[in-house]
Amino acid sequence: MPYCPECRDEFQDWVKVCPDCKVALVAELPLQPKREEIDEPLVHIATAPNESIANMWAGILEEHGIRCLLKSADLRAAMYCFTYNMRCEIHVLASEAEQAKEILAPFLEDLTRESKI
Repeated sequence: MPYCPECRDEFQDWVKVCPDCKVALVAELPLQPKREEIDEPLVHIATAPNESIANMWAGILEEHGIRCLLKSADLRAAMYCFTYNMRCEIHVLASEAEQAKEILAPFLEDLTRESKI
């Protein structure tokens, strides 16, 4: 079976090019590079009012090359209520915390302004 070297999907033998990546398929996938292990603490930088806004903020950070972790503020409550009204914490590597805070500052200011209205 041929594989796409980009997305690593498997295809039937008659397929020659990955329809998504537009890359020629190969008989065997190359070994994935070993992920680098990072021994650095995560830091809480913001709390979003709900999961949707947290995902939006995470996307903005990722556009700037900052990976983040989203954590529900109360995981036990997730079984009993909708996620649209659950707070969600955003964590980043300590070395990227200041840059992440600067990137999210305008959104946090808007959120603070809206809560005062």
